Amino acid sequence: MPKSSKGCWRDAAPLAPRATYLKGGFSDPLVPYFAGFQLKGNWGLSSEVEFPSPQMFKEAAANGASLLFTPTIALRDPLGSDEYAYVRFKLVSEGPEGFVLLTRPLSASMGEVRTILEQRYDDSKVVLSFAVSSFTEAYQLLEEVNREPDAYELDVNLTCLLSGKGAVYAFELAKELSATLARPLIVKFSAGSASLVDLKRIVVESGAAAVVITPNVVYRIGNHFFRLSTPPLLSTPLLVGIAESLSELDVGVAYIVQYGRNNLLELMPLKLYDASYVLHWMRWKSSGRGRVSAVPLAWRSISRRLKVYARRGAGFCPYGLIKREGFVEGCNYCGVCFELNEPGLVELAALLSP
Repeated sequence: MPKSSKGCWRDAAPLAPRATYLKGGFSDPLVPYFAGFQLKGNWGLSSEVEFPSPQMFKEAAANGASLLFTPTIALRDPLGSDEYAYVRFKLVSEGPEGFVLLTRPLSASMGEVRTILEQRYDDSKVVLSFAVSSFTEAYQLLEEVNREPDAYELDVNLTCLLSGKGAVYAFELAKELSATLARPLIVKFSAGSASLVDLKRIVVESGAAAVVITPNVVYRIGNHFFRLSTPPLLSTPLLVGIAESLSELDVGVAYIVQYGRNNLLELMPLKLYDASYVLHWMRWKSSGRGRVSAVPLAWRSISRRLKVYARRGAGFCPYGLIKREGFVEGCNYCGVCFELNEPGLVELAALLSP
């Protein structure tokens, strides 16, 4: 296996991951080890935080996030277009029982992810998340990213959708990657697929340094990829149900959960927050009124000739681009401001010149 200019690849050699917790000081009684790293805390941002906002990542690290996963990327954006953009985020419902979020996986660009990898986060670890259909595609993707993270994450479910093959194929791909990557490989899969495979055997044979489990669902319709972040009442049983079967494995295990909406969060040894963290970070408060939007099968494209116009009182931009009334420059059409602001505060408009 040829080595890249940034040293992404190594000669095959066994990793020696450990999943242990050592006693620390009085303020931090448990110091977790994950994928061979000693972490400063027991939480982080998962690859299901679909917004590569440099401000958000820096602030999360400063506030104690021990692991920062980039949004999952593929070799090519399946919806990439110079003429059209696609909204990345939709708040389907909210109310006393929580909220349901839809995000669009594989919508972050290589440039956005490179920006995240180039930043410094003190002692927080940064993980590059990706989905590929083959080993050759993985090699191409990592060459194009051209930045070496602390570890890599292979998203099994998205890899299955891209390749058109099952979870066993994705774990075989993980086995090949873990033997050749210069950094530890973390495998991420859905809790819903745990009953479909011999979990212990596949995880061990894949050579993964650690495992991430998500309760959230990914689906594909044509070229459209979606991730559904479910309410906590649906998430917790899925996560807790397979924890016992993984406890015997000598690999670190992390669970993806919603931010601050779960009484059982402290039972998780290492928790990674999903897209709901974006709402917390922007200090968005649920109105409690409850609302229901149609769950889209395929979101419409937006002409890039249209710009976002923010009126006085508008906010809620993960990238901090809404600073005053007027057209918003540099917008990537993530859709957060459309979903969270009161109707009429944010609109799409064409900027006409004589």
